[in-house]
Amino acid sequence: MIKSRILLTLFFIGCIVMLNMSASEANNGMENIGFGAKSQGMGGTSIAVGDDTAVMNTNPAAISKVEGGRIDMGLEMMFPFFSFKNPVEDTDGKRPIYLIPVAGVAYHKKESKWAFGLGMFNEGGTGTDYGVLRVDNDVLGPGIGITNIEYFSNFGFMKLTPTVTYKITDRISVGVTPNIGYAMMRMKMPFFEPTMNRFWAADMDGNDITFSGKIGLLYNVDNRYGFGIAYTTPTDINLEGDVTMTTPTGDMSGMGFPQQSVMQGDLKMEIGWPQSVKAGTFLRVKQLREMVIAFDVEWLNWSDYYKEIPVTMTHVTFNGVPQPNRKFKMKTDWEDQWVFKLGAEYPATKNLNLRMGYIYGKNPVPSRGALAIMNPFVEHHITGGAGYKINDNFEFNMALVYGFNKDVNVGPTHNFAPDMRNSTTGMEFISMSMMVSYKW
Repeated sequence: MIKSRILLTLFFIGCIVMLNMSASEANNGMENIGFGAKSQGMGGTSIAVGDDTAVMNTNPAAISKVEGGRIDMGLEMMFPFFSFKNPVEDTDGKRPIYLIPVAGVAYHKKESKWAFGLGMFNEGGTGTDYGVLRVDNDVLGPGIGITNIEYFSNFGFMKLTPTVTYKITDRISVGVTPNIGYAMMRMKMPFFEPTMNRFWAADMDGNDITFSGKIGLLYNVDNRYGFGIAYTTPTDINLEGDVTMTTPTGDMSGMGFPQQSVMQGDLKMEIGWPQSVKAGTFLRVKQLREMVIAFDVEWLNWSDYYKEIPVTMTHVTFNGVPQPNRKFKMKTDWEDQWVFKLGAEYPATKNLNLRMGYIYGKNPVPSRGALAIMNPFVEHHITGGAGYKINDNFEFNMALVYGFNKDVNVGPTHNFAPDMRNSTTGMEFISMSMMVSYKW
C-alpha cells in the first residue's frame, strides 16, 4: 500500500513537470499519431486494442481491460526536419527537439464492473524555428524591398483526462472522459494586417484553459477479437494574450512610416481542437503465435476551426497613439481529414513483443492556406516498436516513427500571406518513444 502511494505521488509530480514542458509537434494534421509507446509501435492503433492507461485518450472504455492497478510514464522525443523556399529565401530551418510526455494511472478491481483512471497527454500542436528570413515586401507594391523577419512557432495542447468505465457485460464496456485542457501559443511571423495593407514582423502569444468530452464503447470477446468506437466533442480554444508588431528592417519611406514603428495590443485568436469519430477492430491470430492485427479509421473535423481563424486586437496603440480595435480573419481553408492505421504485435518470446505499423492521413492543409510556421503536412508514416516484460510488476516499451517528407507548393496567389506566394514548404520527422509501466 505504501509503495502504491509513493508511485501515485511520483505520477502527480510528473504531471506537474509536464505542464511546464514545451511540447508541440504532430503527425495527423496537428494531432499526434498515437499516445504511448505501445500504440505508436503498432501504427497508432488503440481504439480496440491496448491495455495501458494511454487508451484513456483514444477510447476510454478500454481501461476496463486493466487488471488491478497500473501507472504508465512515457516520453516521446521528436526530431522534425522542415524546409521553406520562396523567391528570396531557401532554408532548412533549425533542428529543434520536441519533448512529448504521456502519463496515466488506472485501477480496475477484480470482478468489479467499474474502472477509474487519470491521464495527462499532449494532444498535439505544431512548431517550427527558421530564425530570421528575408521577405520581399514588393509583393504589395514597389519601393519597399527586402526585409528581415523571424519565423518561429510553438503551439501545444495538453489534456487532463479523468476517466470512468463501466462493464455492461463481460464483453461490452462504455467509458467517459471529461477533458480539461491547456493550450499555449507563441508565434513570430510576417503578418499581413489588412487595414494598413502591409507586412509587420509580428510577435504573438496566448493561452487558454478548455473543456471537452470523450465517450467510448468497446466490444471484446475473450481478448480474441473485438471492435471499439469513440467520439470526442469539439474544443473551443480562445487564445488570449499580447501582440507586438514592428515594421521590419528596410526602407519604410515608401509607406510613409518612420523606422521601427510599433503597433501593440491585446490579442484574441479563436481556434480549437476538432471533434472526431474513431473506430477500430482487432483480431488475435492463433496460428501465428497469438499475433494481434489491428486496424483503425478516424475522421477529424479540422474545417470547423481552421477554415478561417478570427483574430481580434483590442487596446491597440500605434507608436504610442491609441487606435481603433481591429478584427479580421485568417483564411486558411483547412479540410476535414480521414486517417487509416494498420498495426501488428507479434509475441517473439514469453516476455518480448515486437510491433510494427503504417499510417496514412491526407494532408488537411491546401496550398492556398499553407503557412511556413504551421506545416503539419506529413501523410505517410511507418512505425516499429518492442515491449519487454521485466517481471510481474514492471514492463518497458519503446517505439520508432518515421514521417515521410511532404512538400506543399504555393502558386502566385495565397489567401492572406503574401510571403507564401510562389513558395514550397516541406516537413518530415523521426521520433522515438519510451514508456515504463508498473502494475500491482
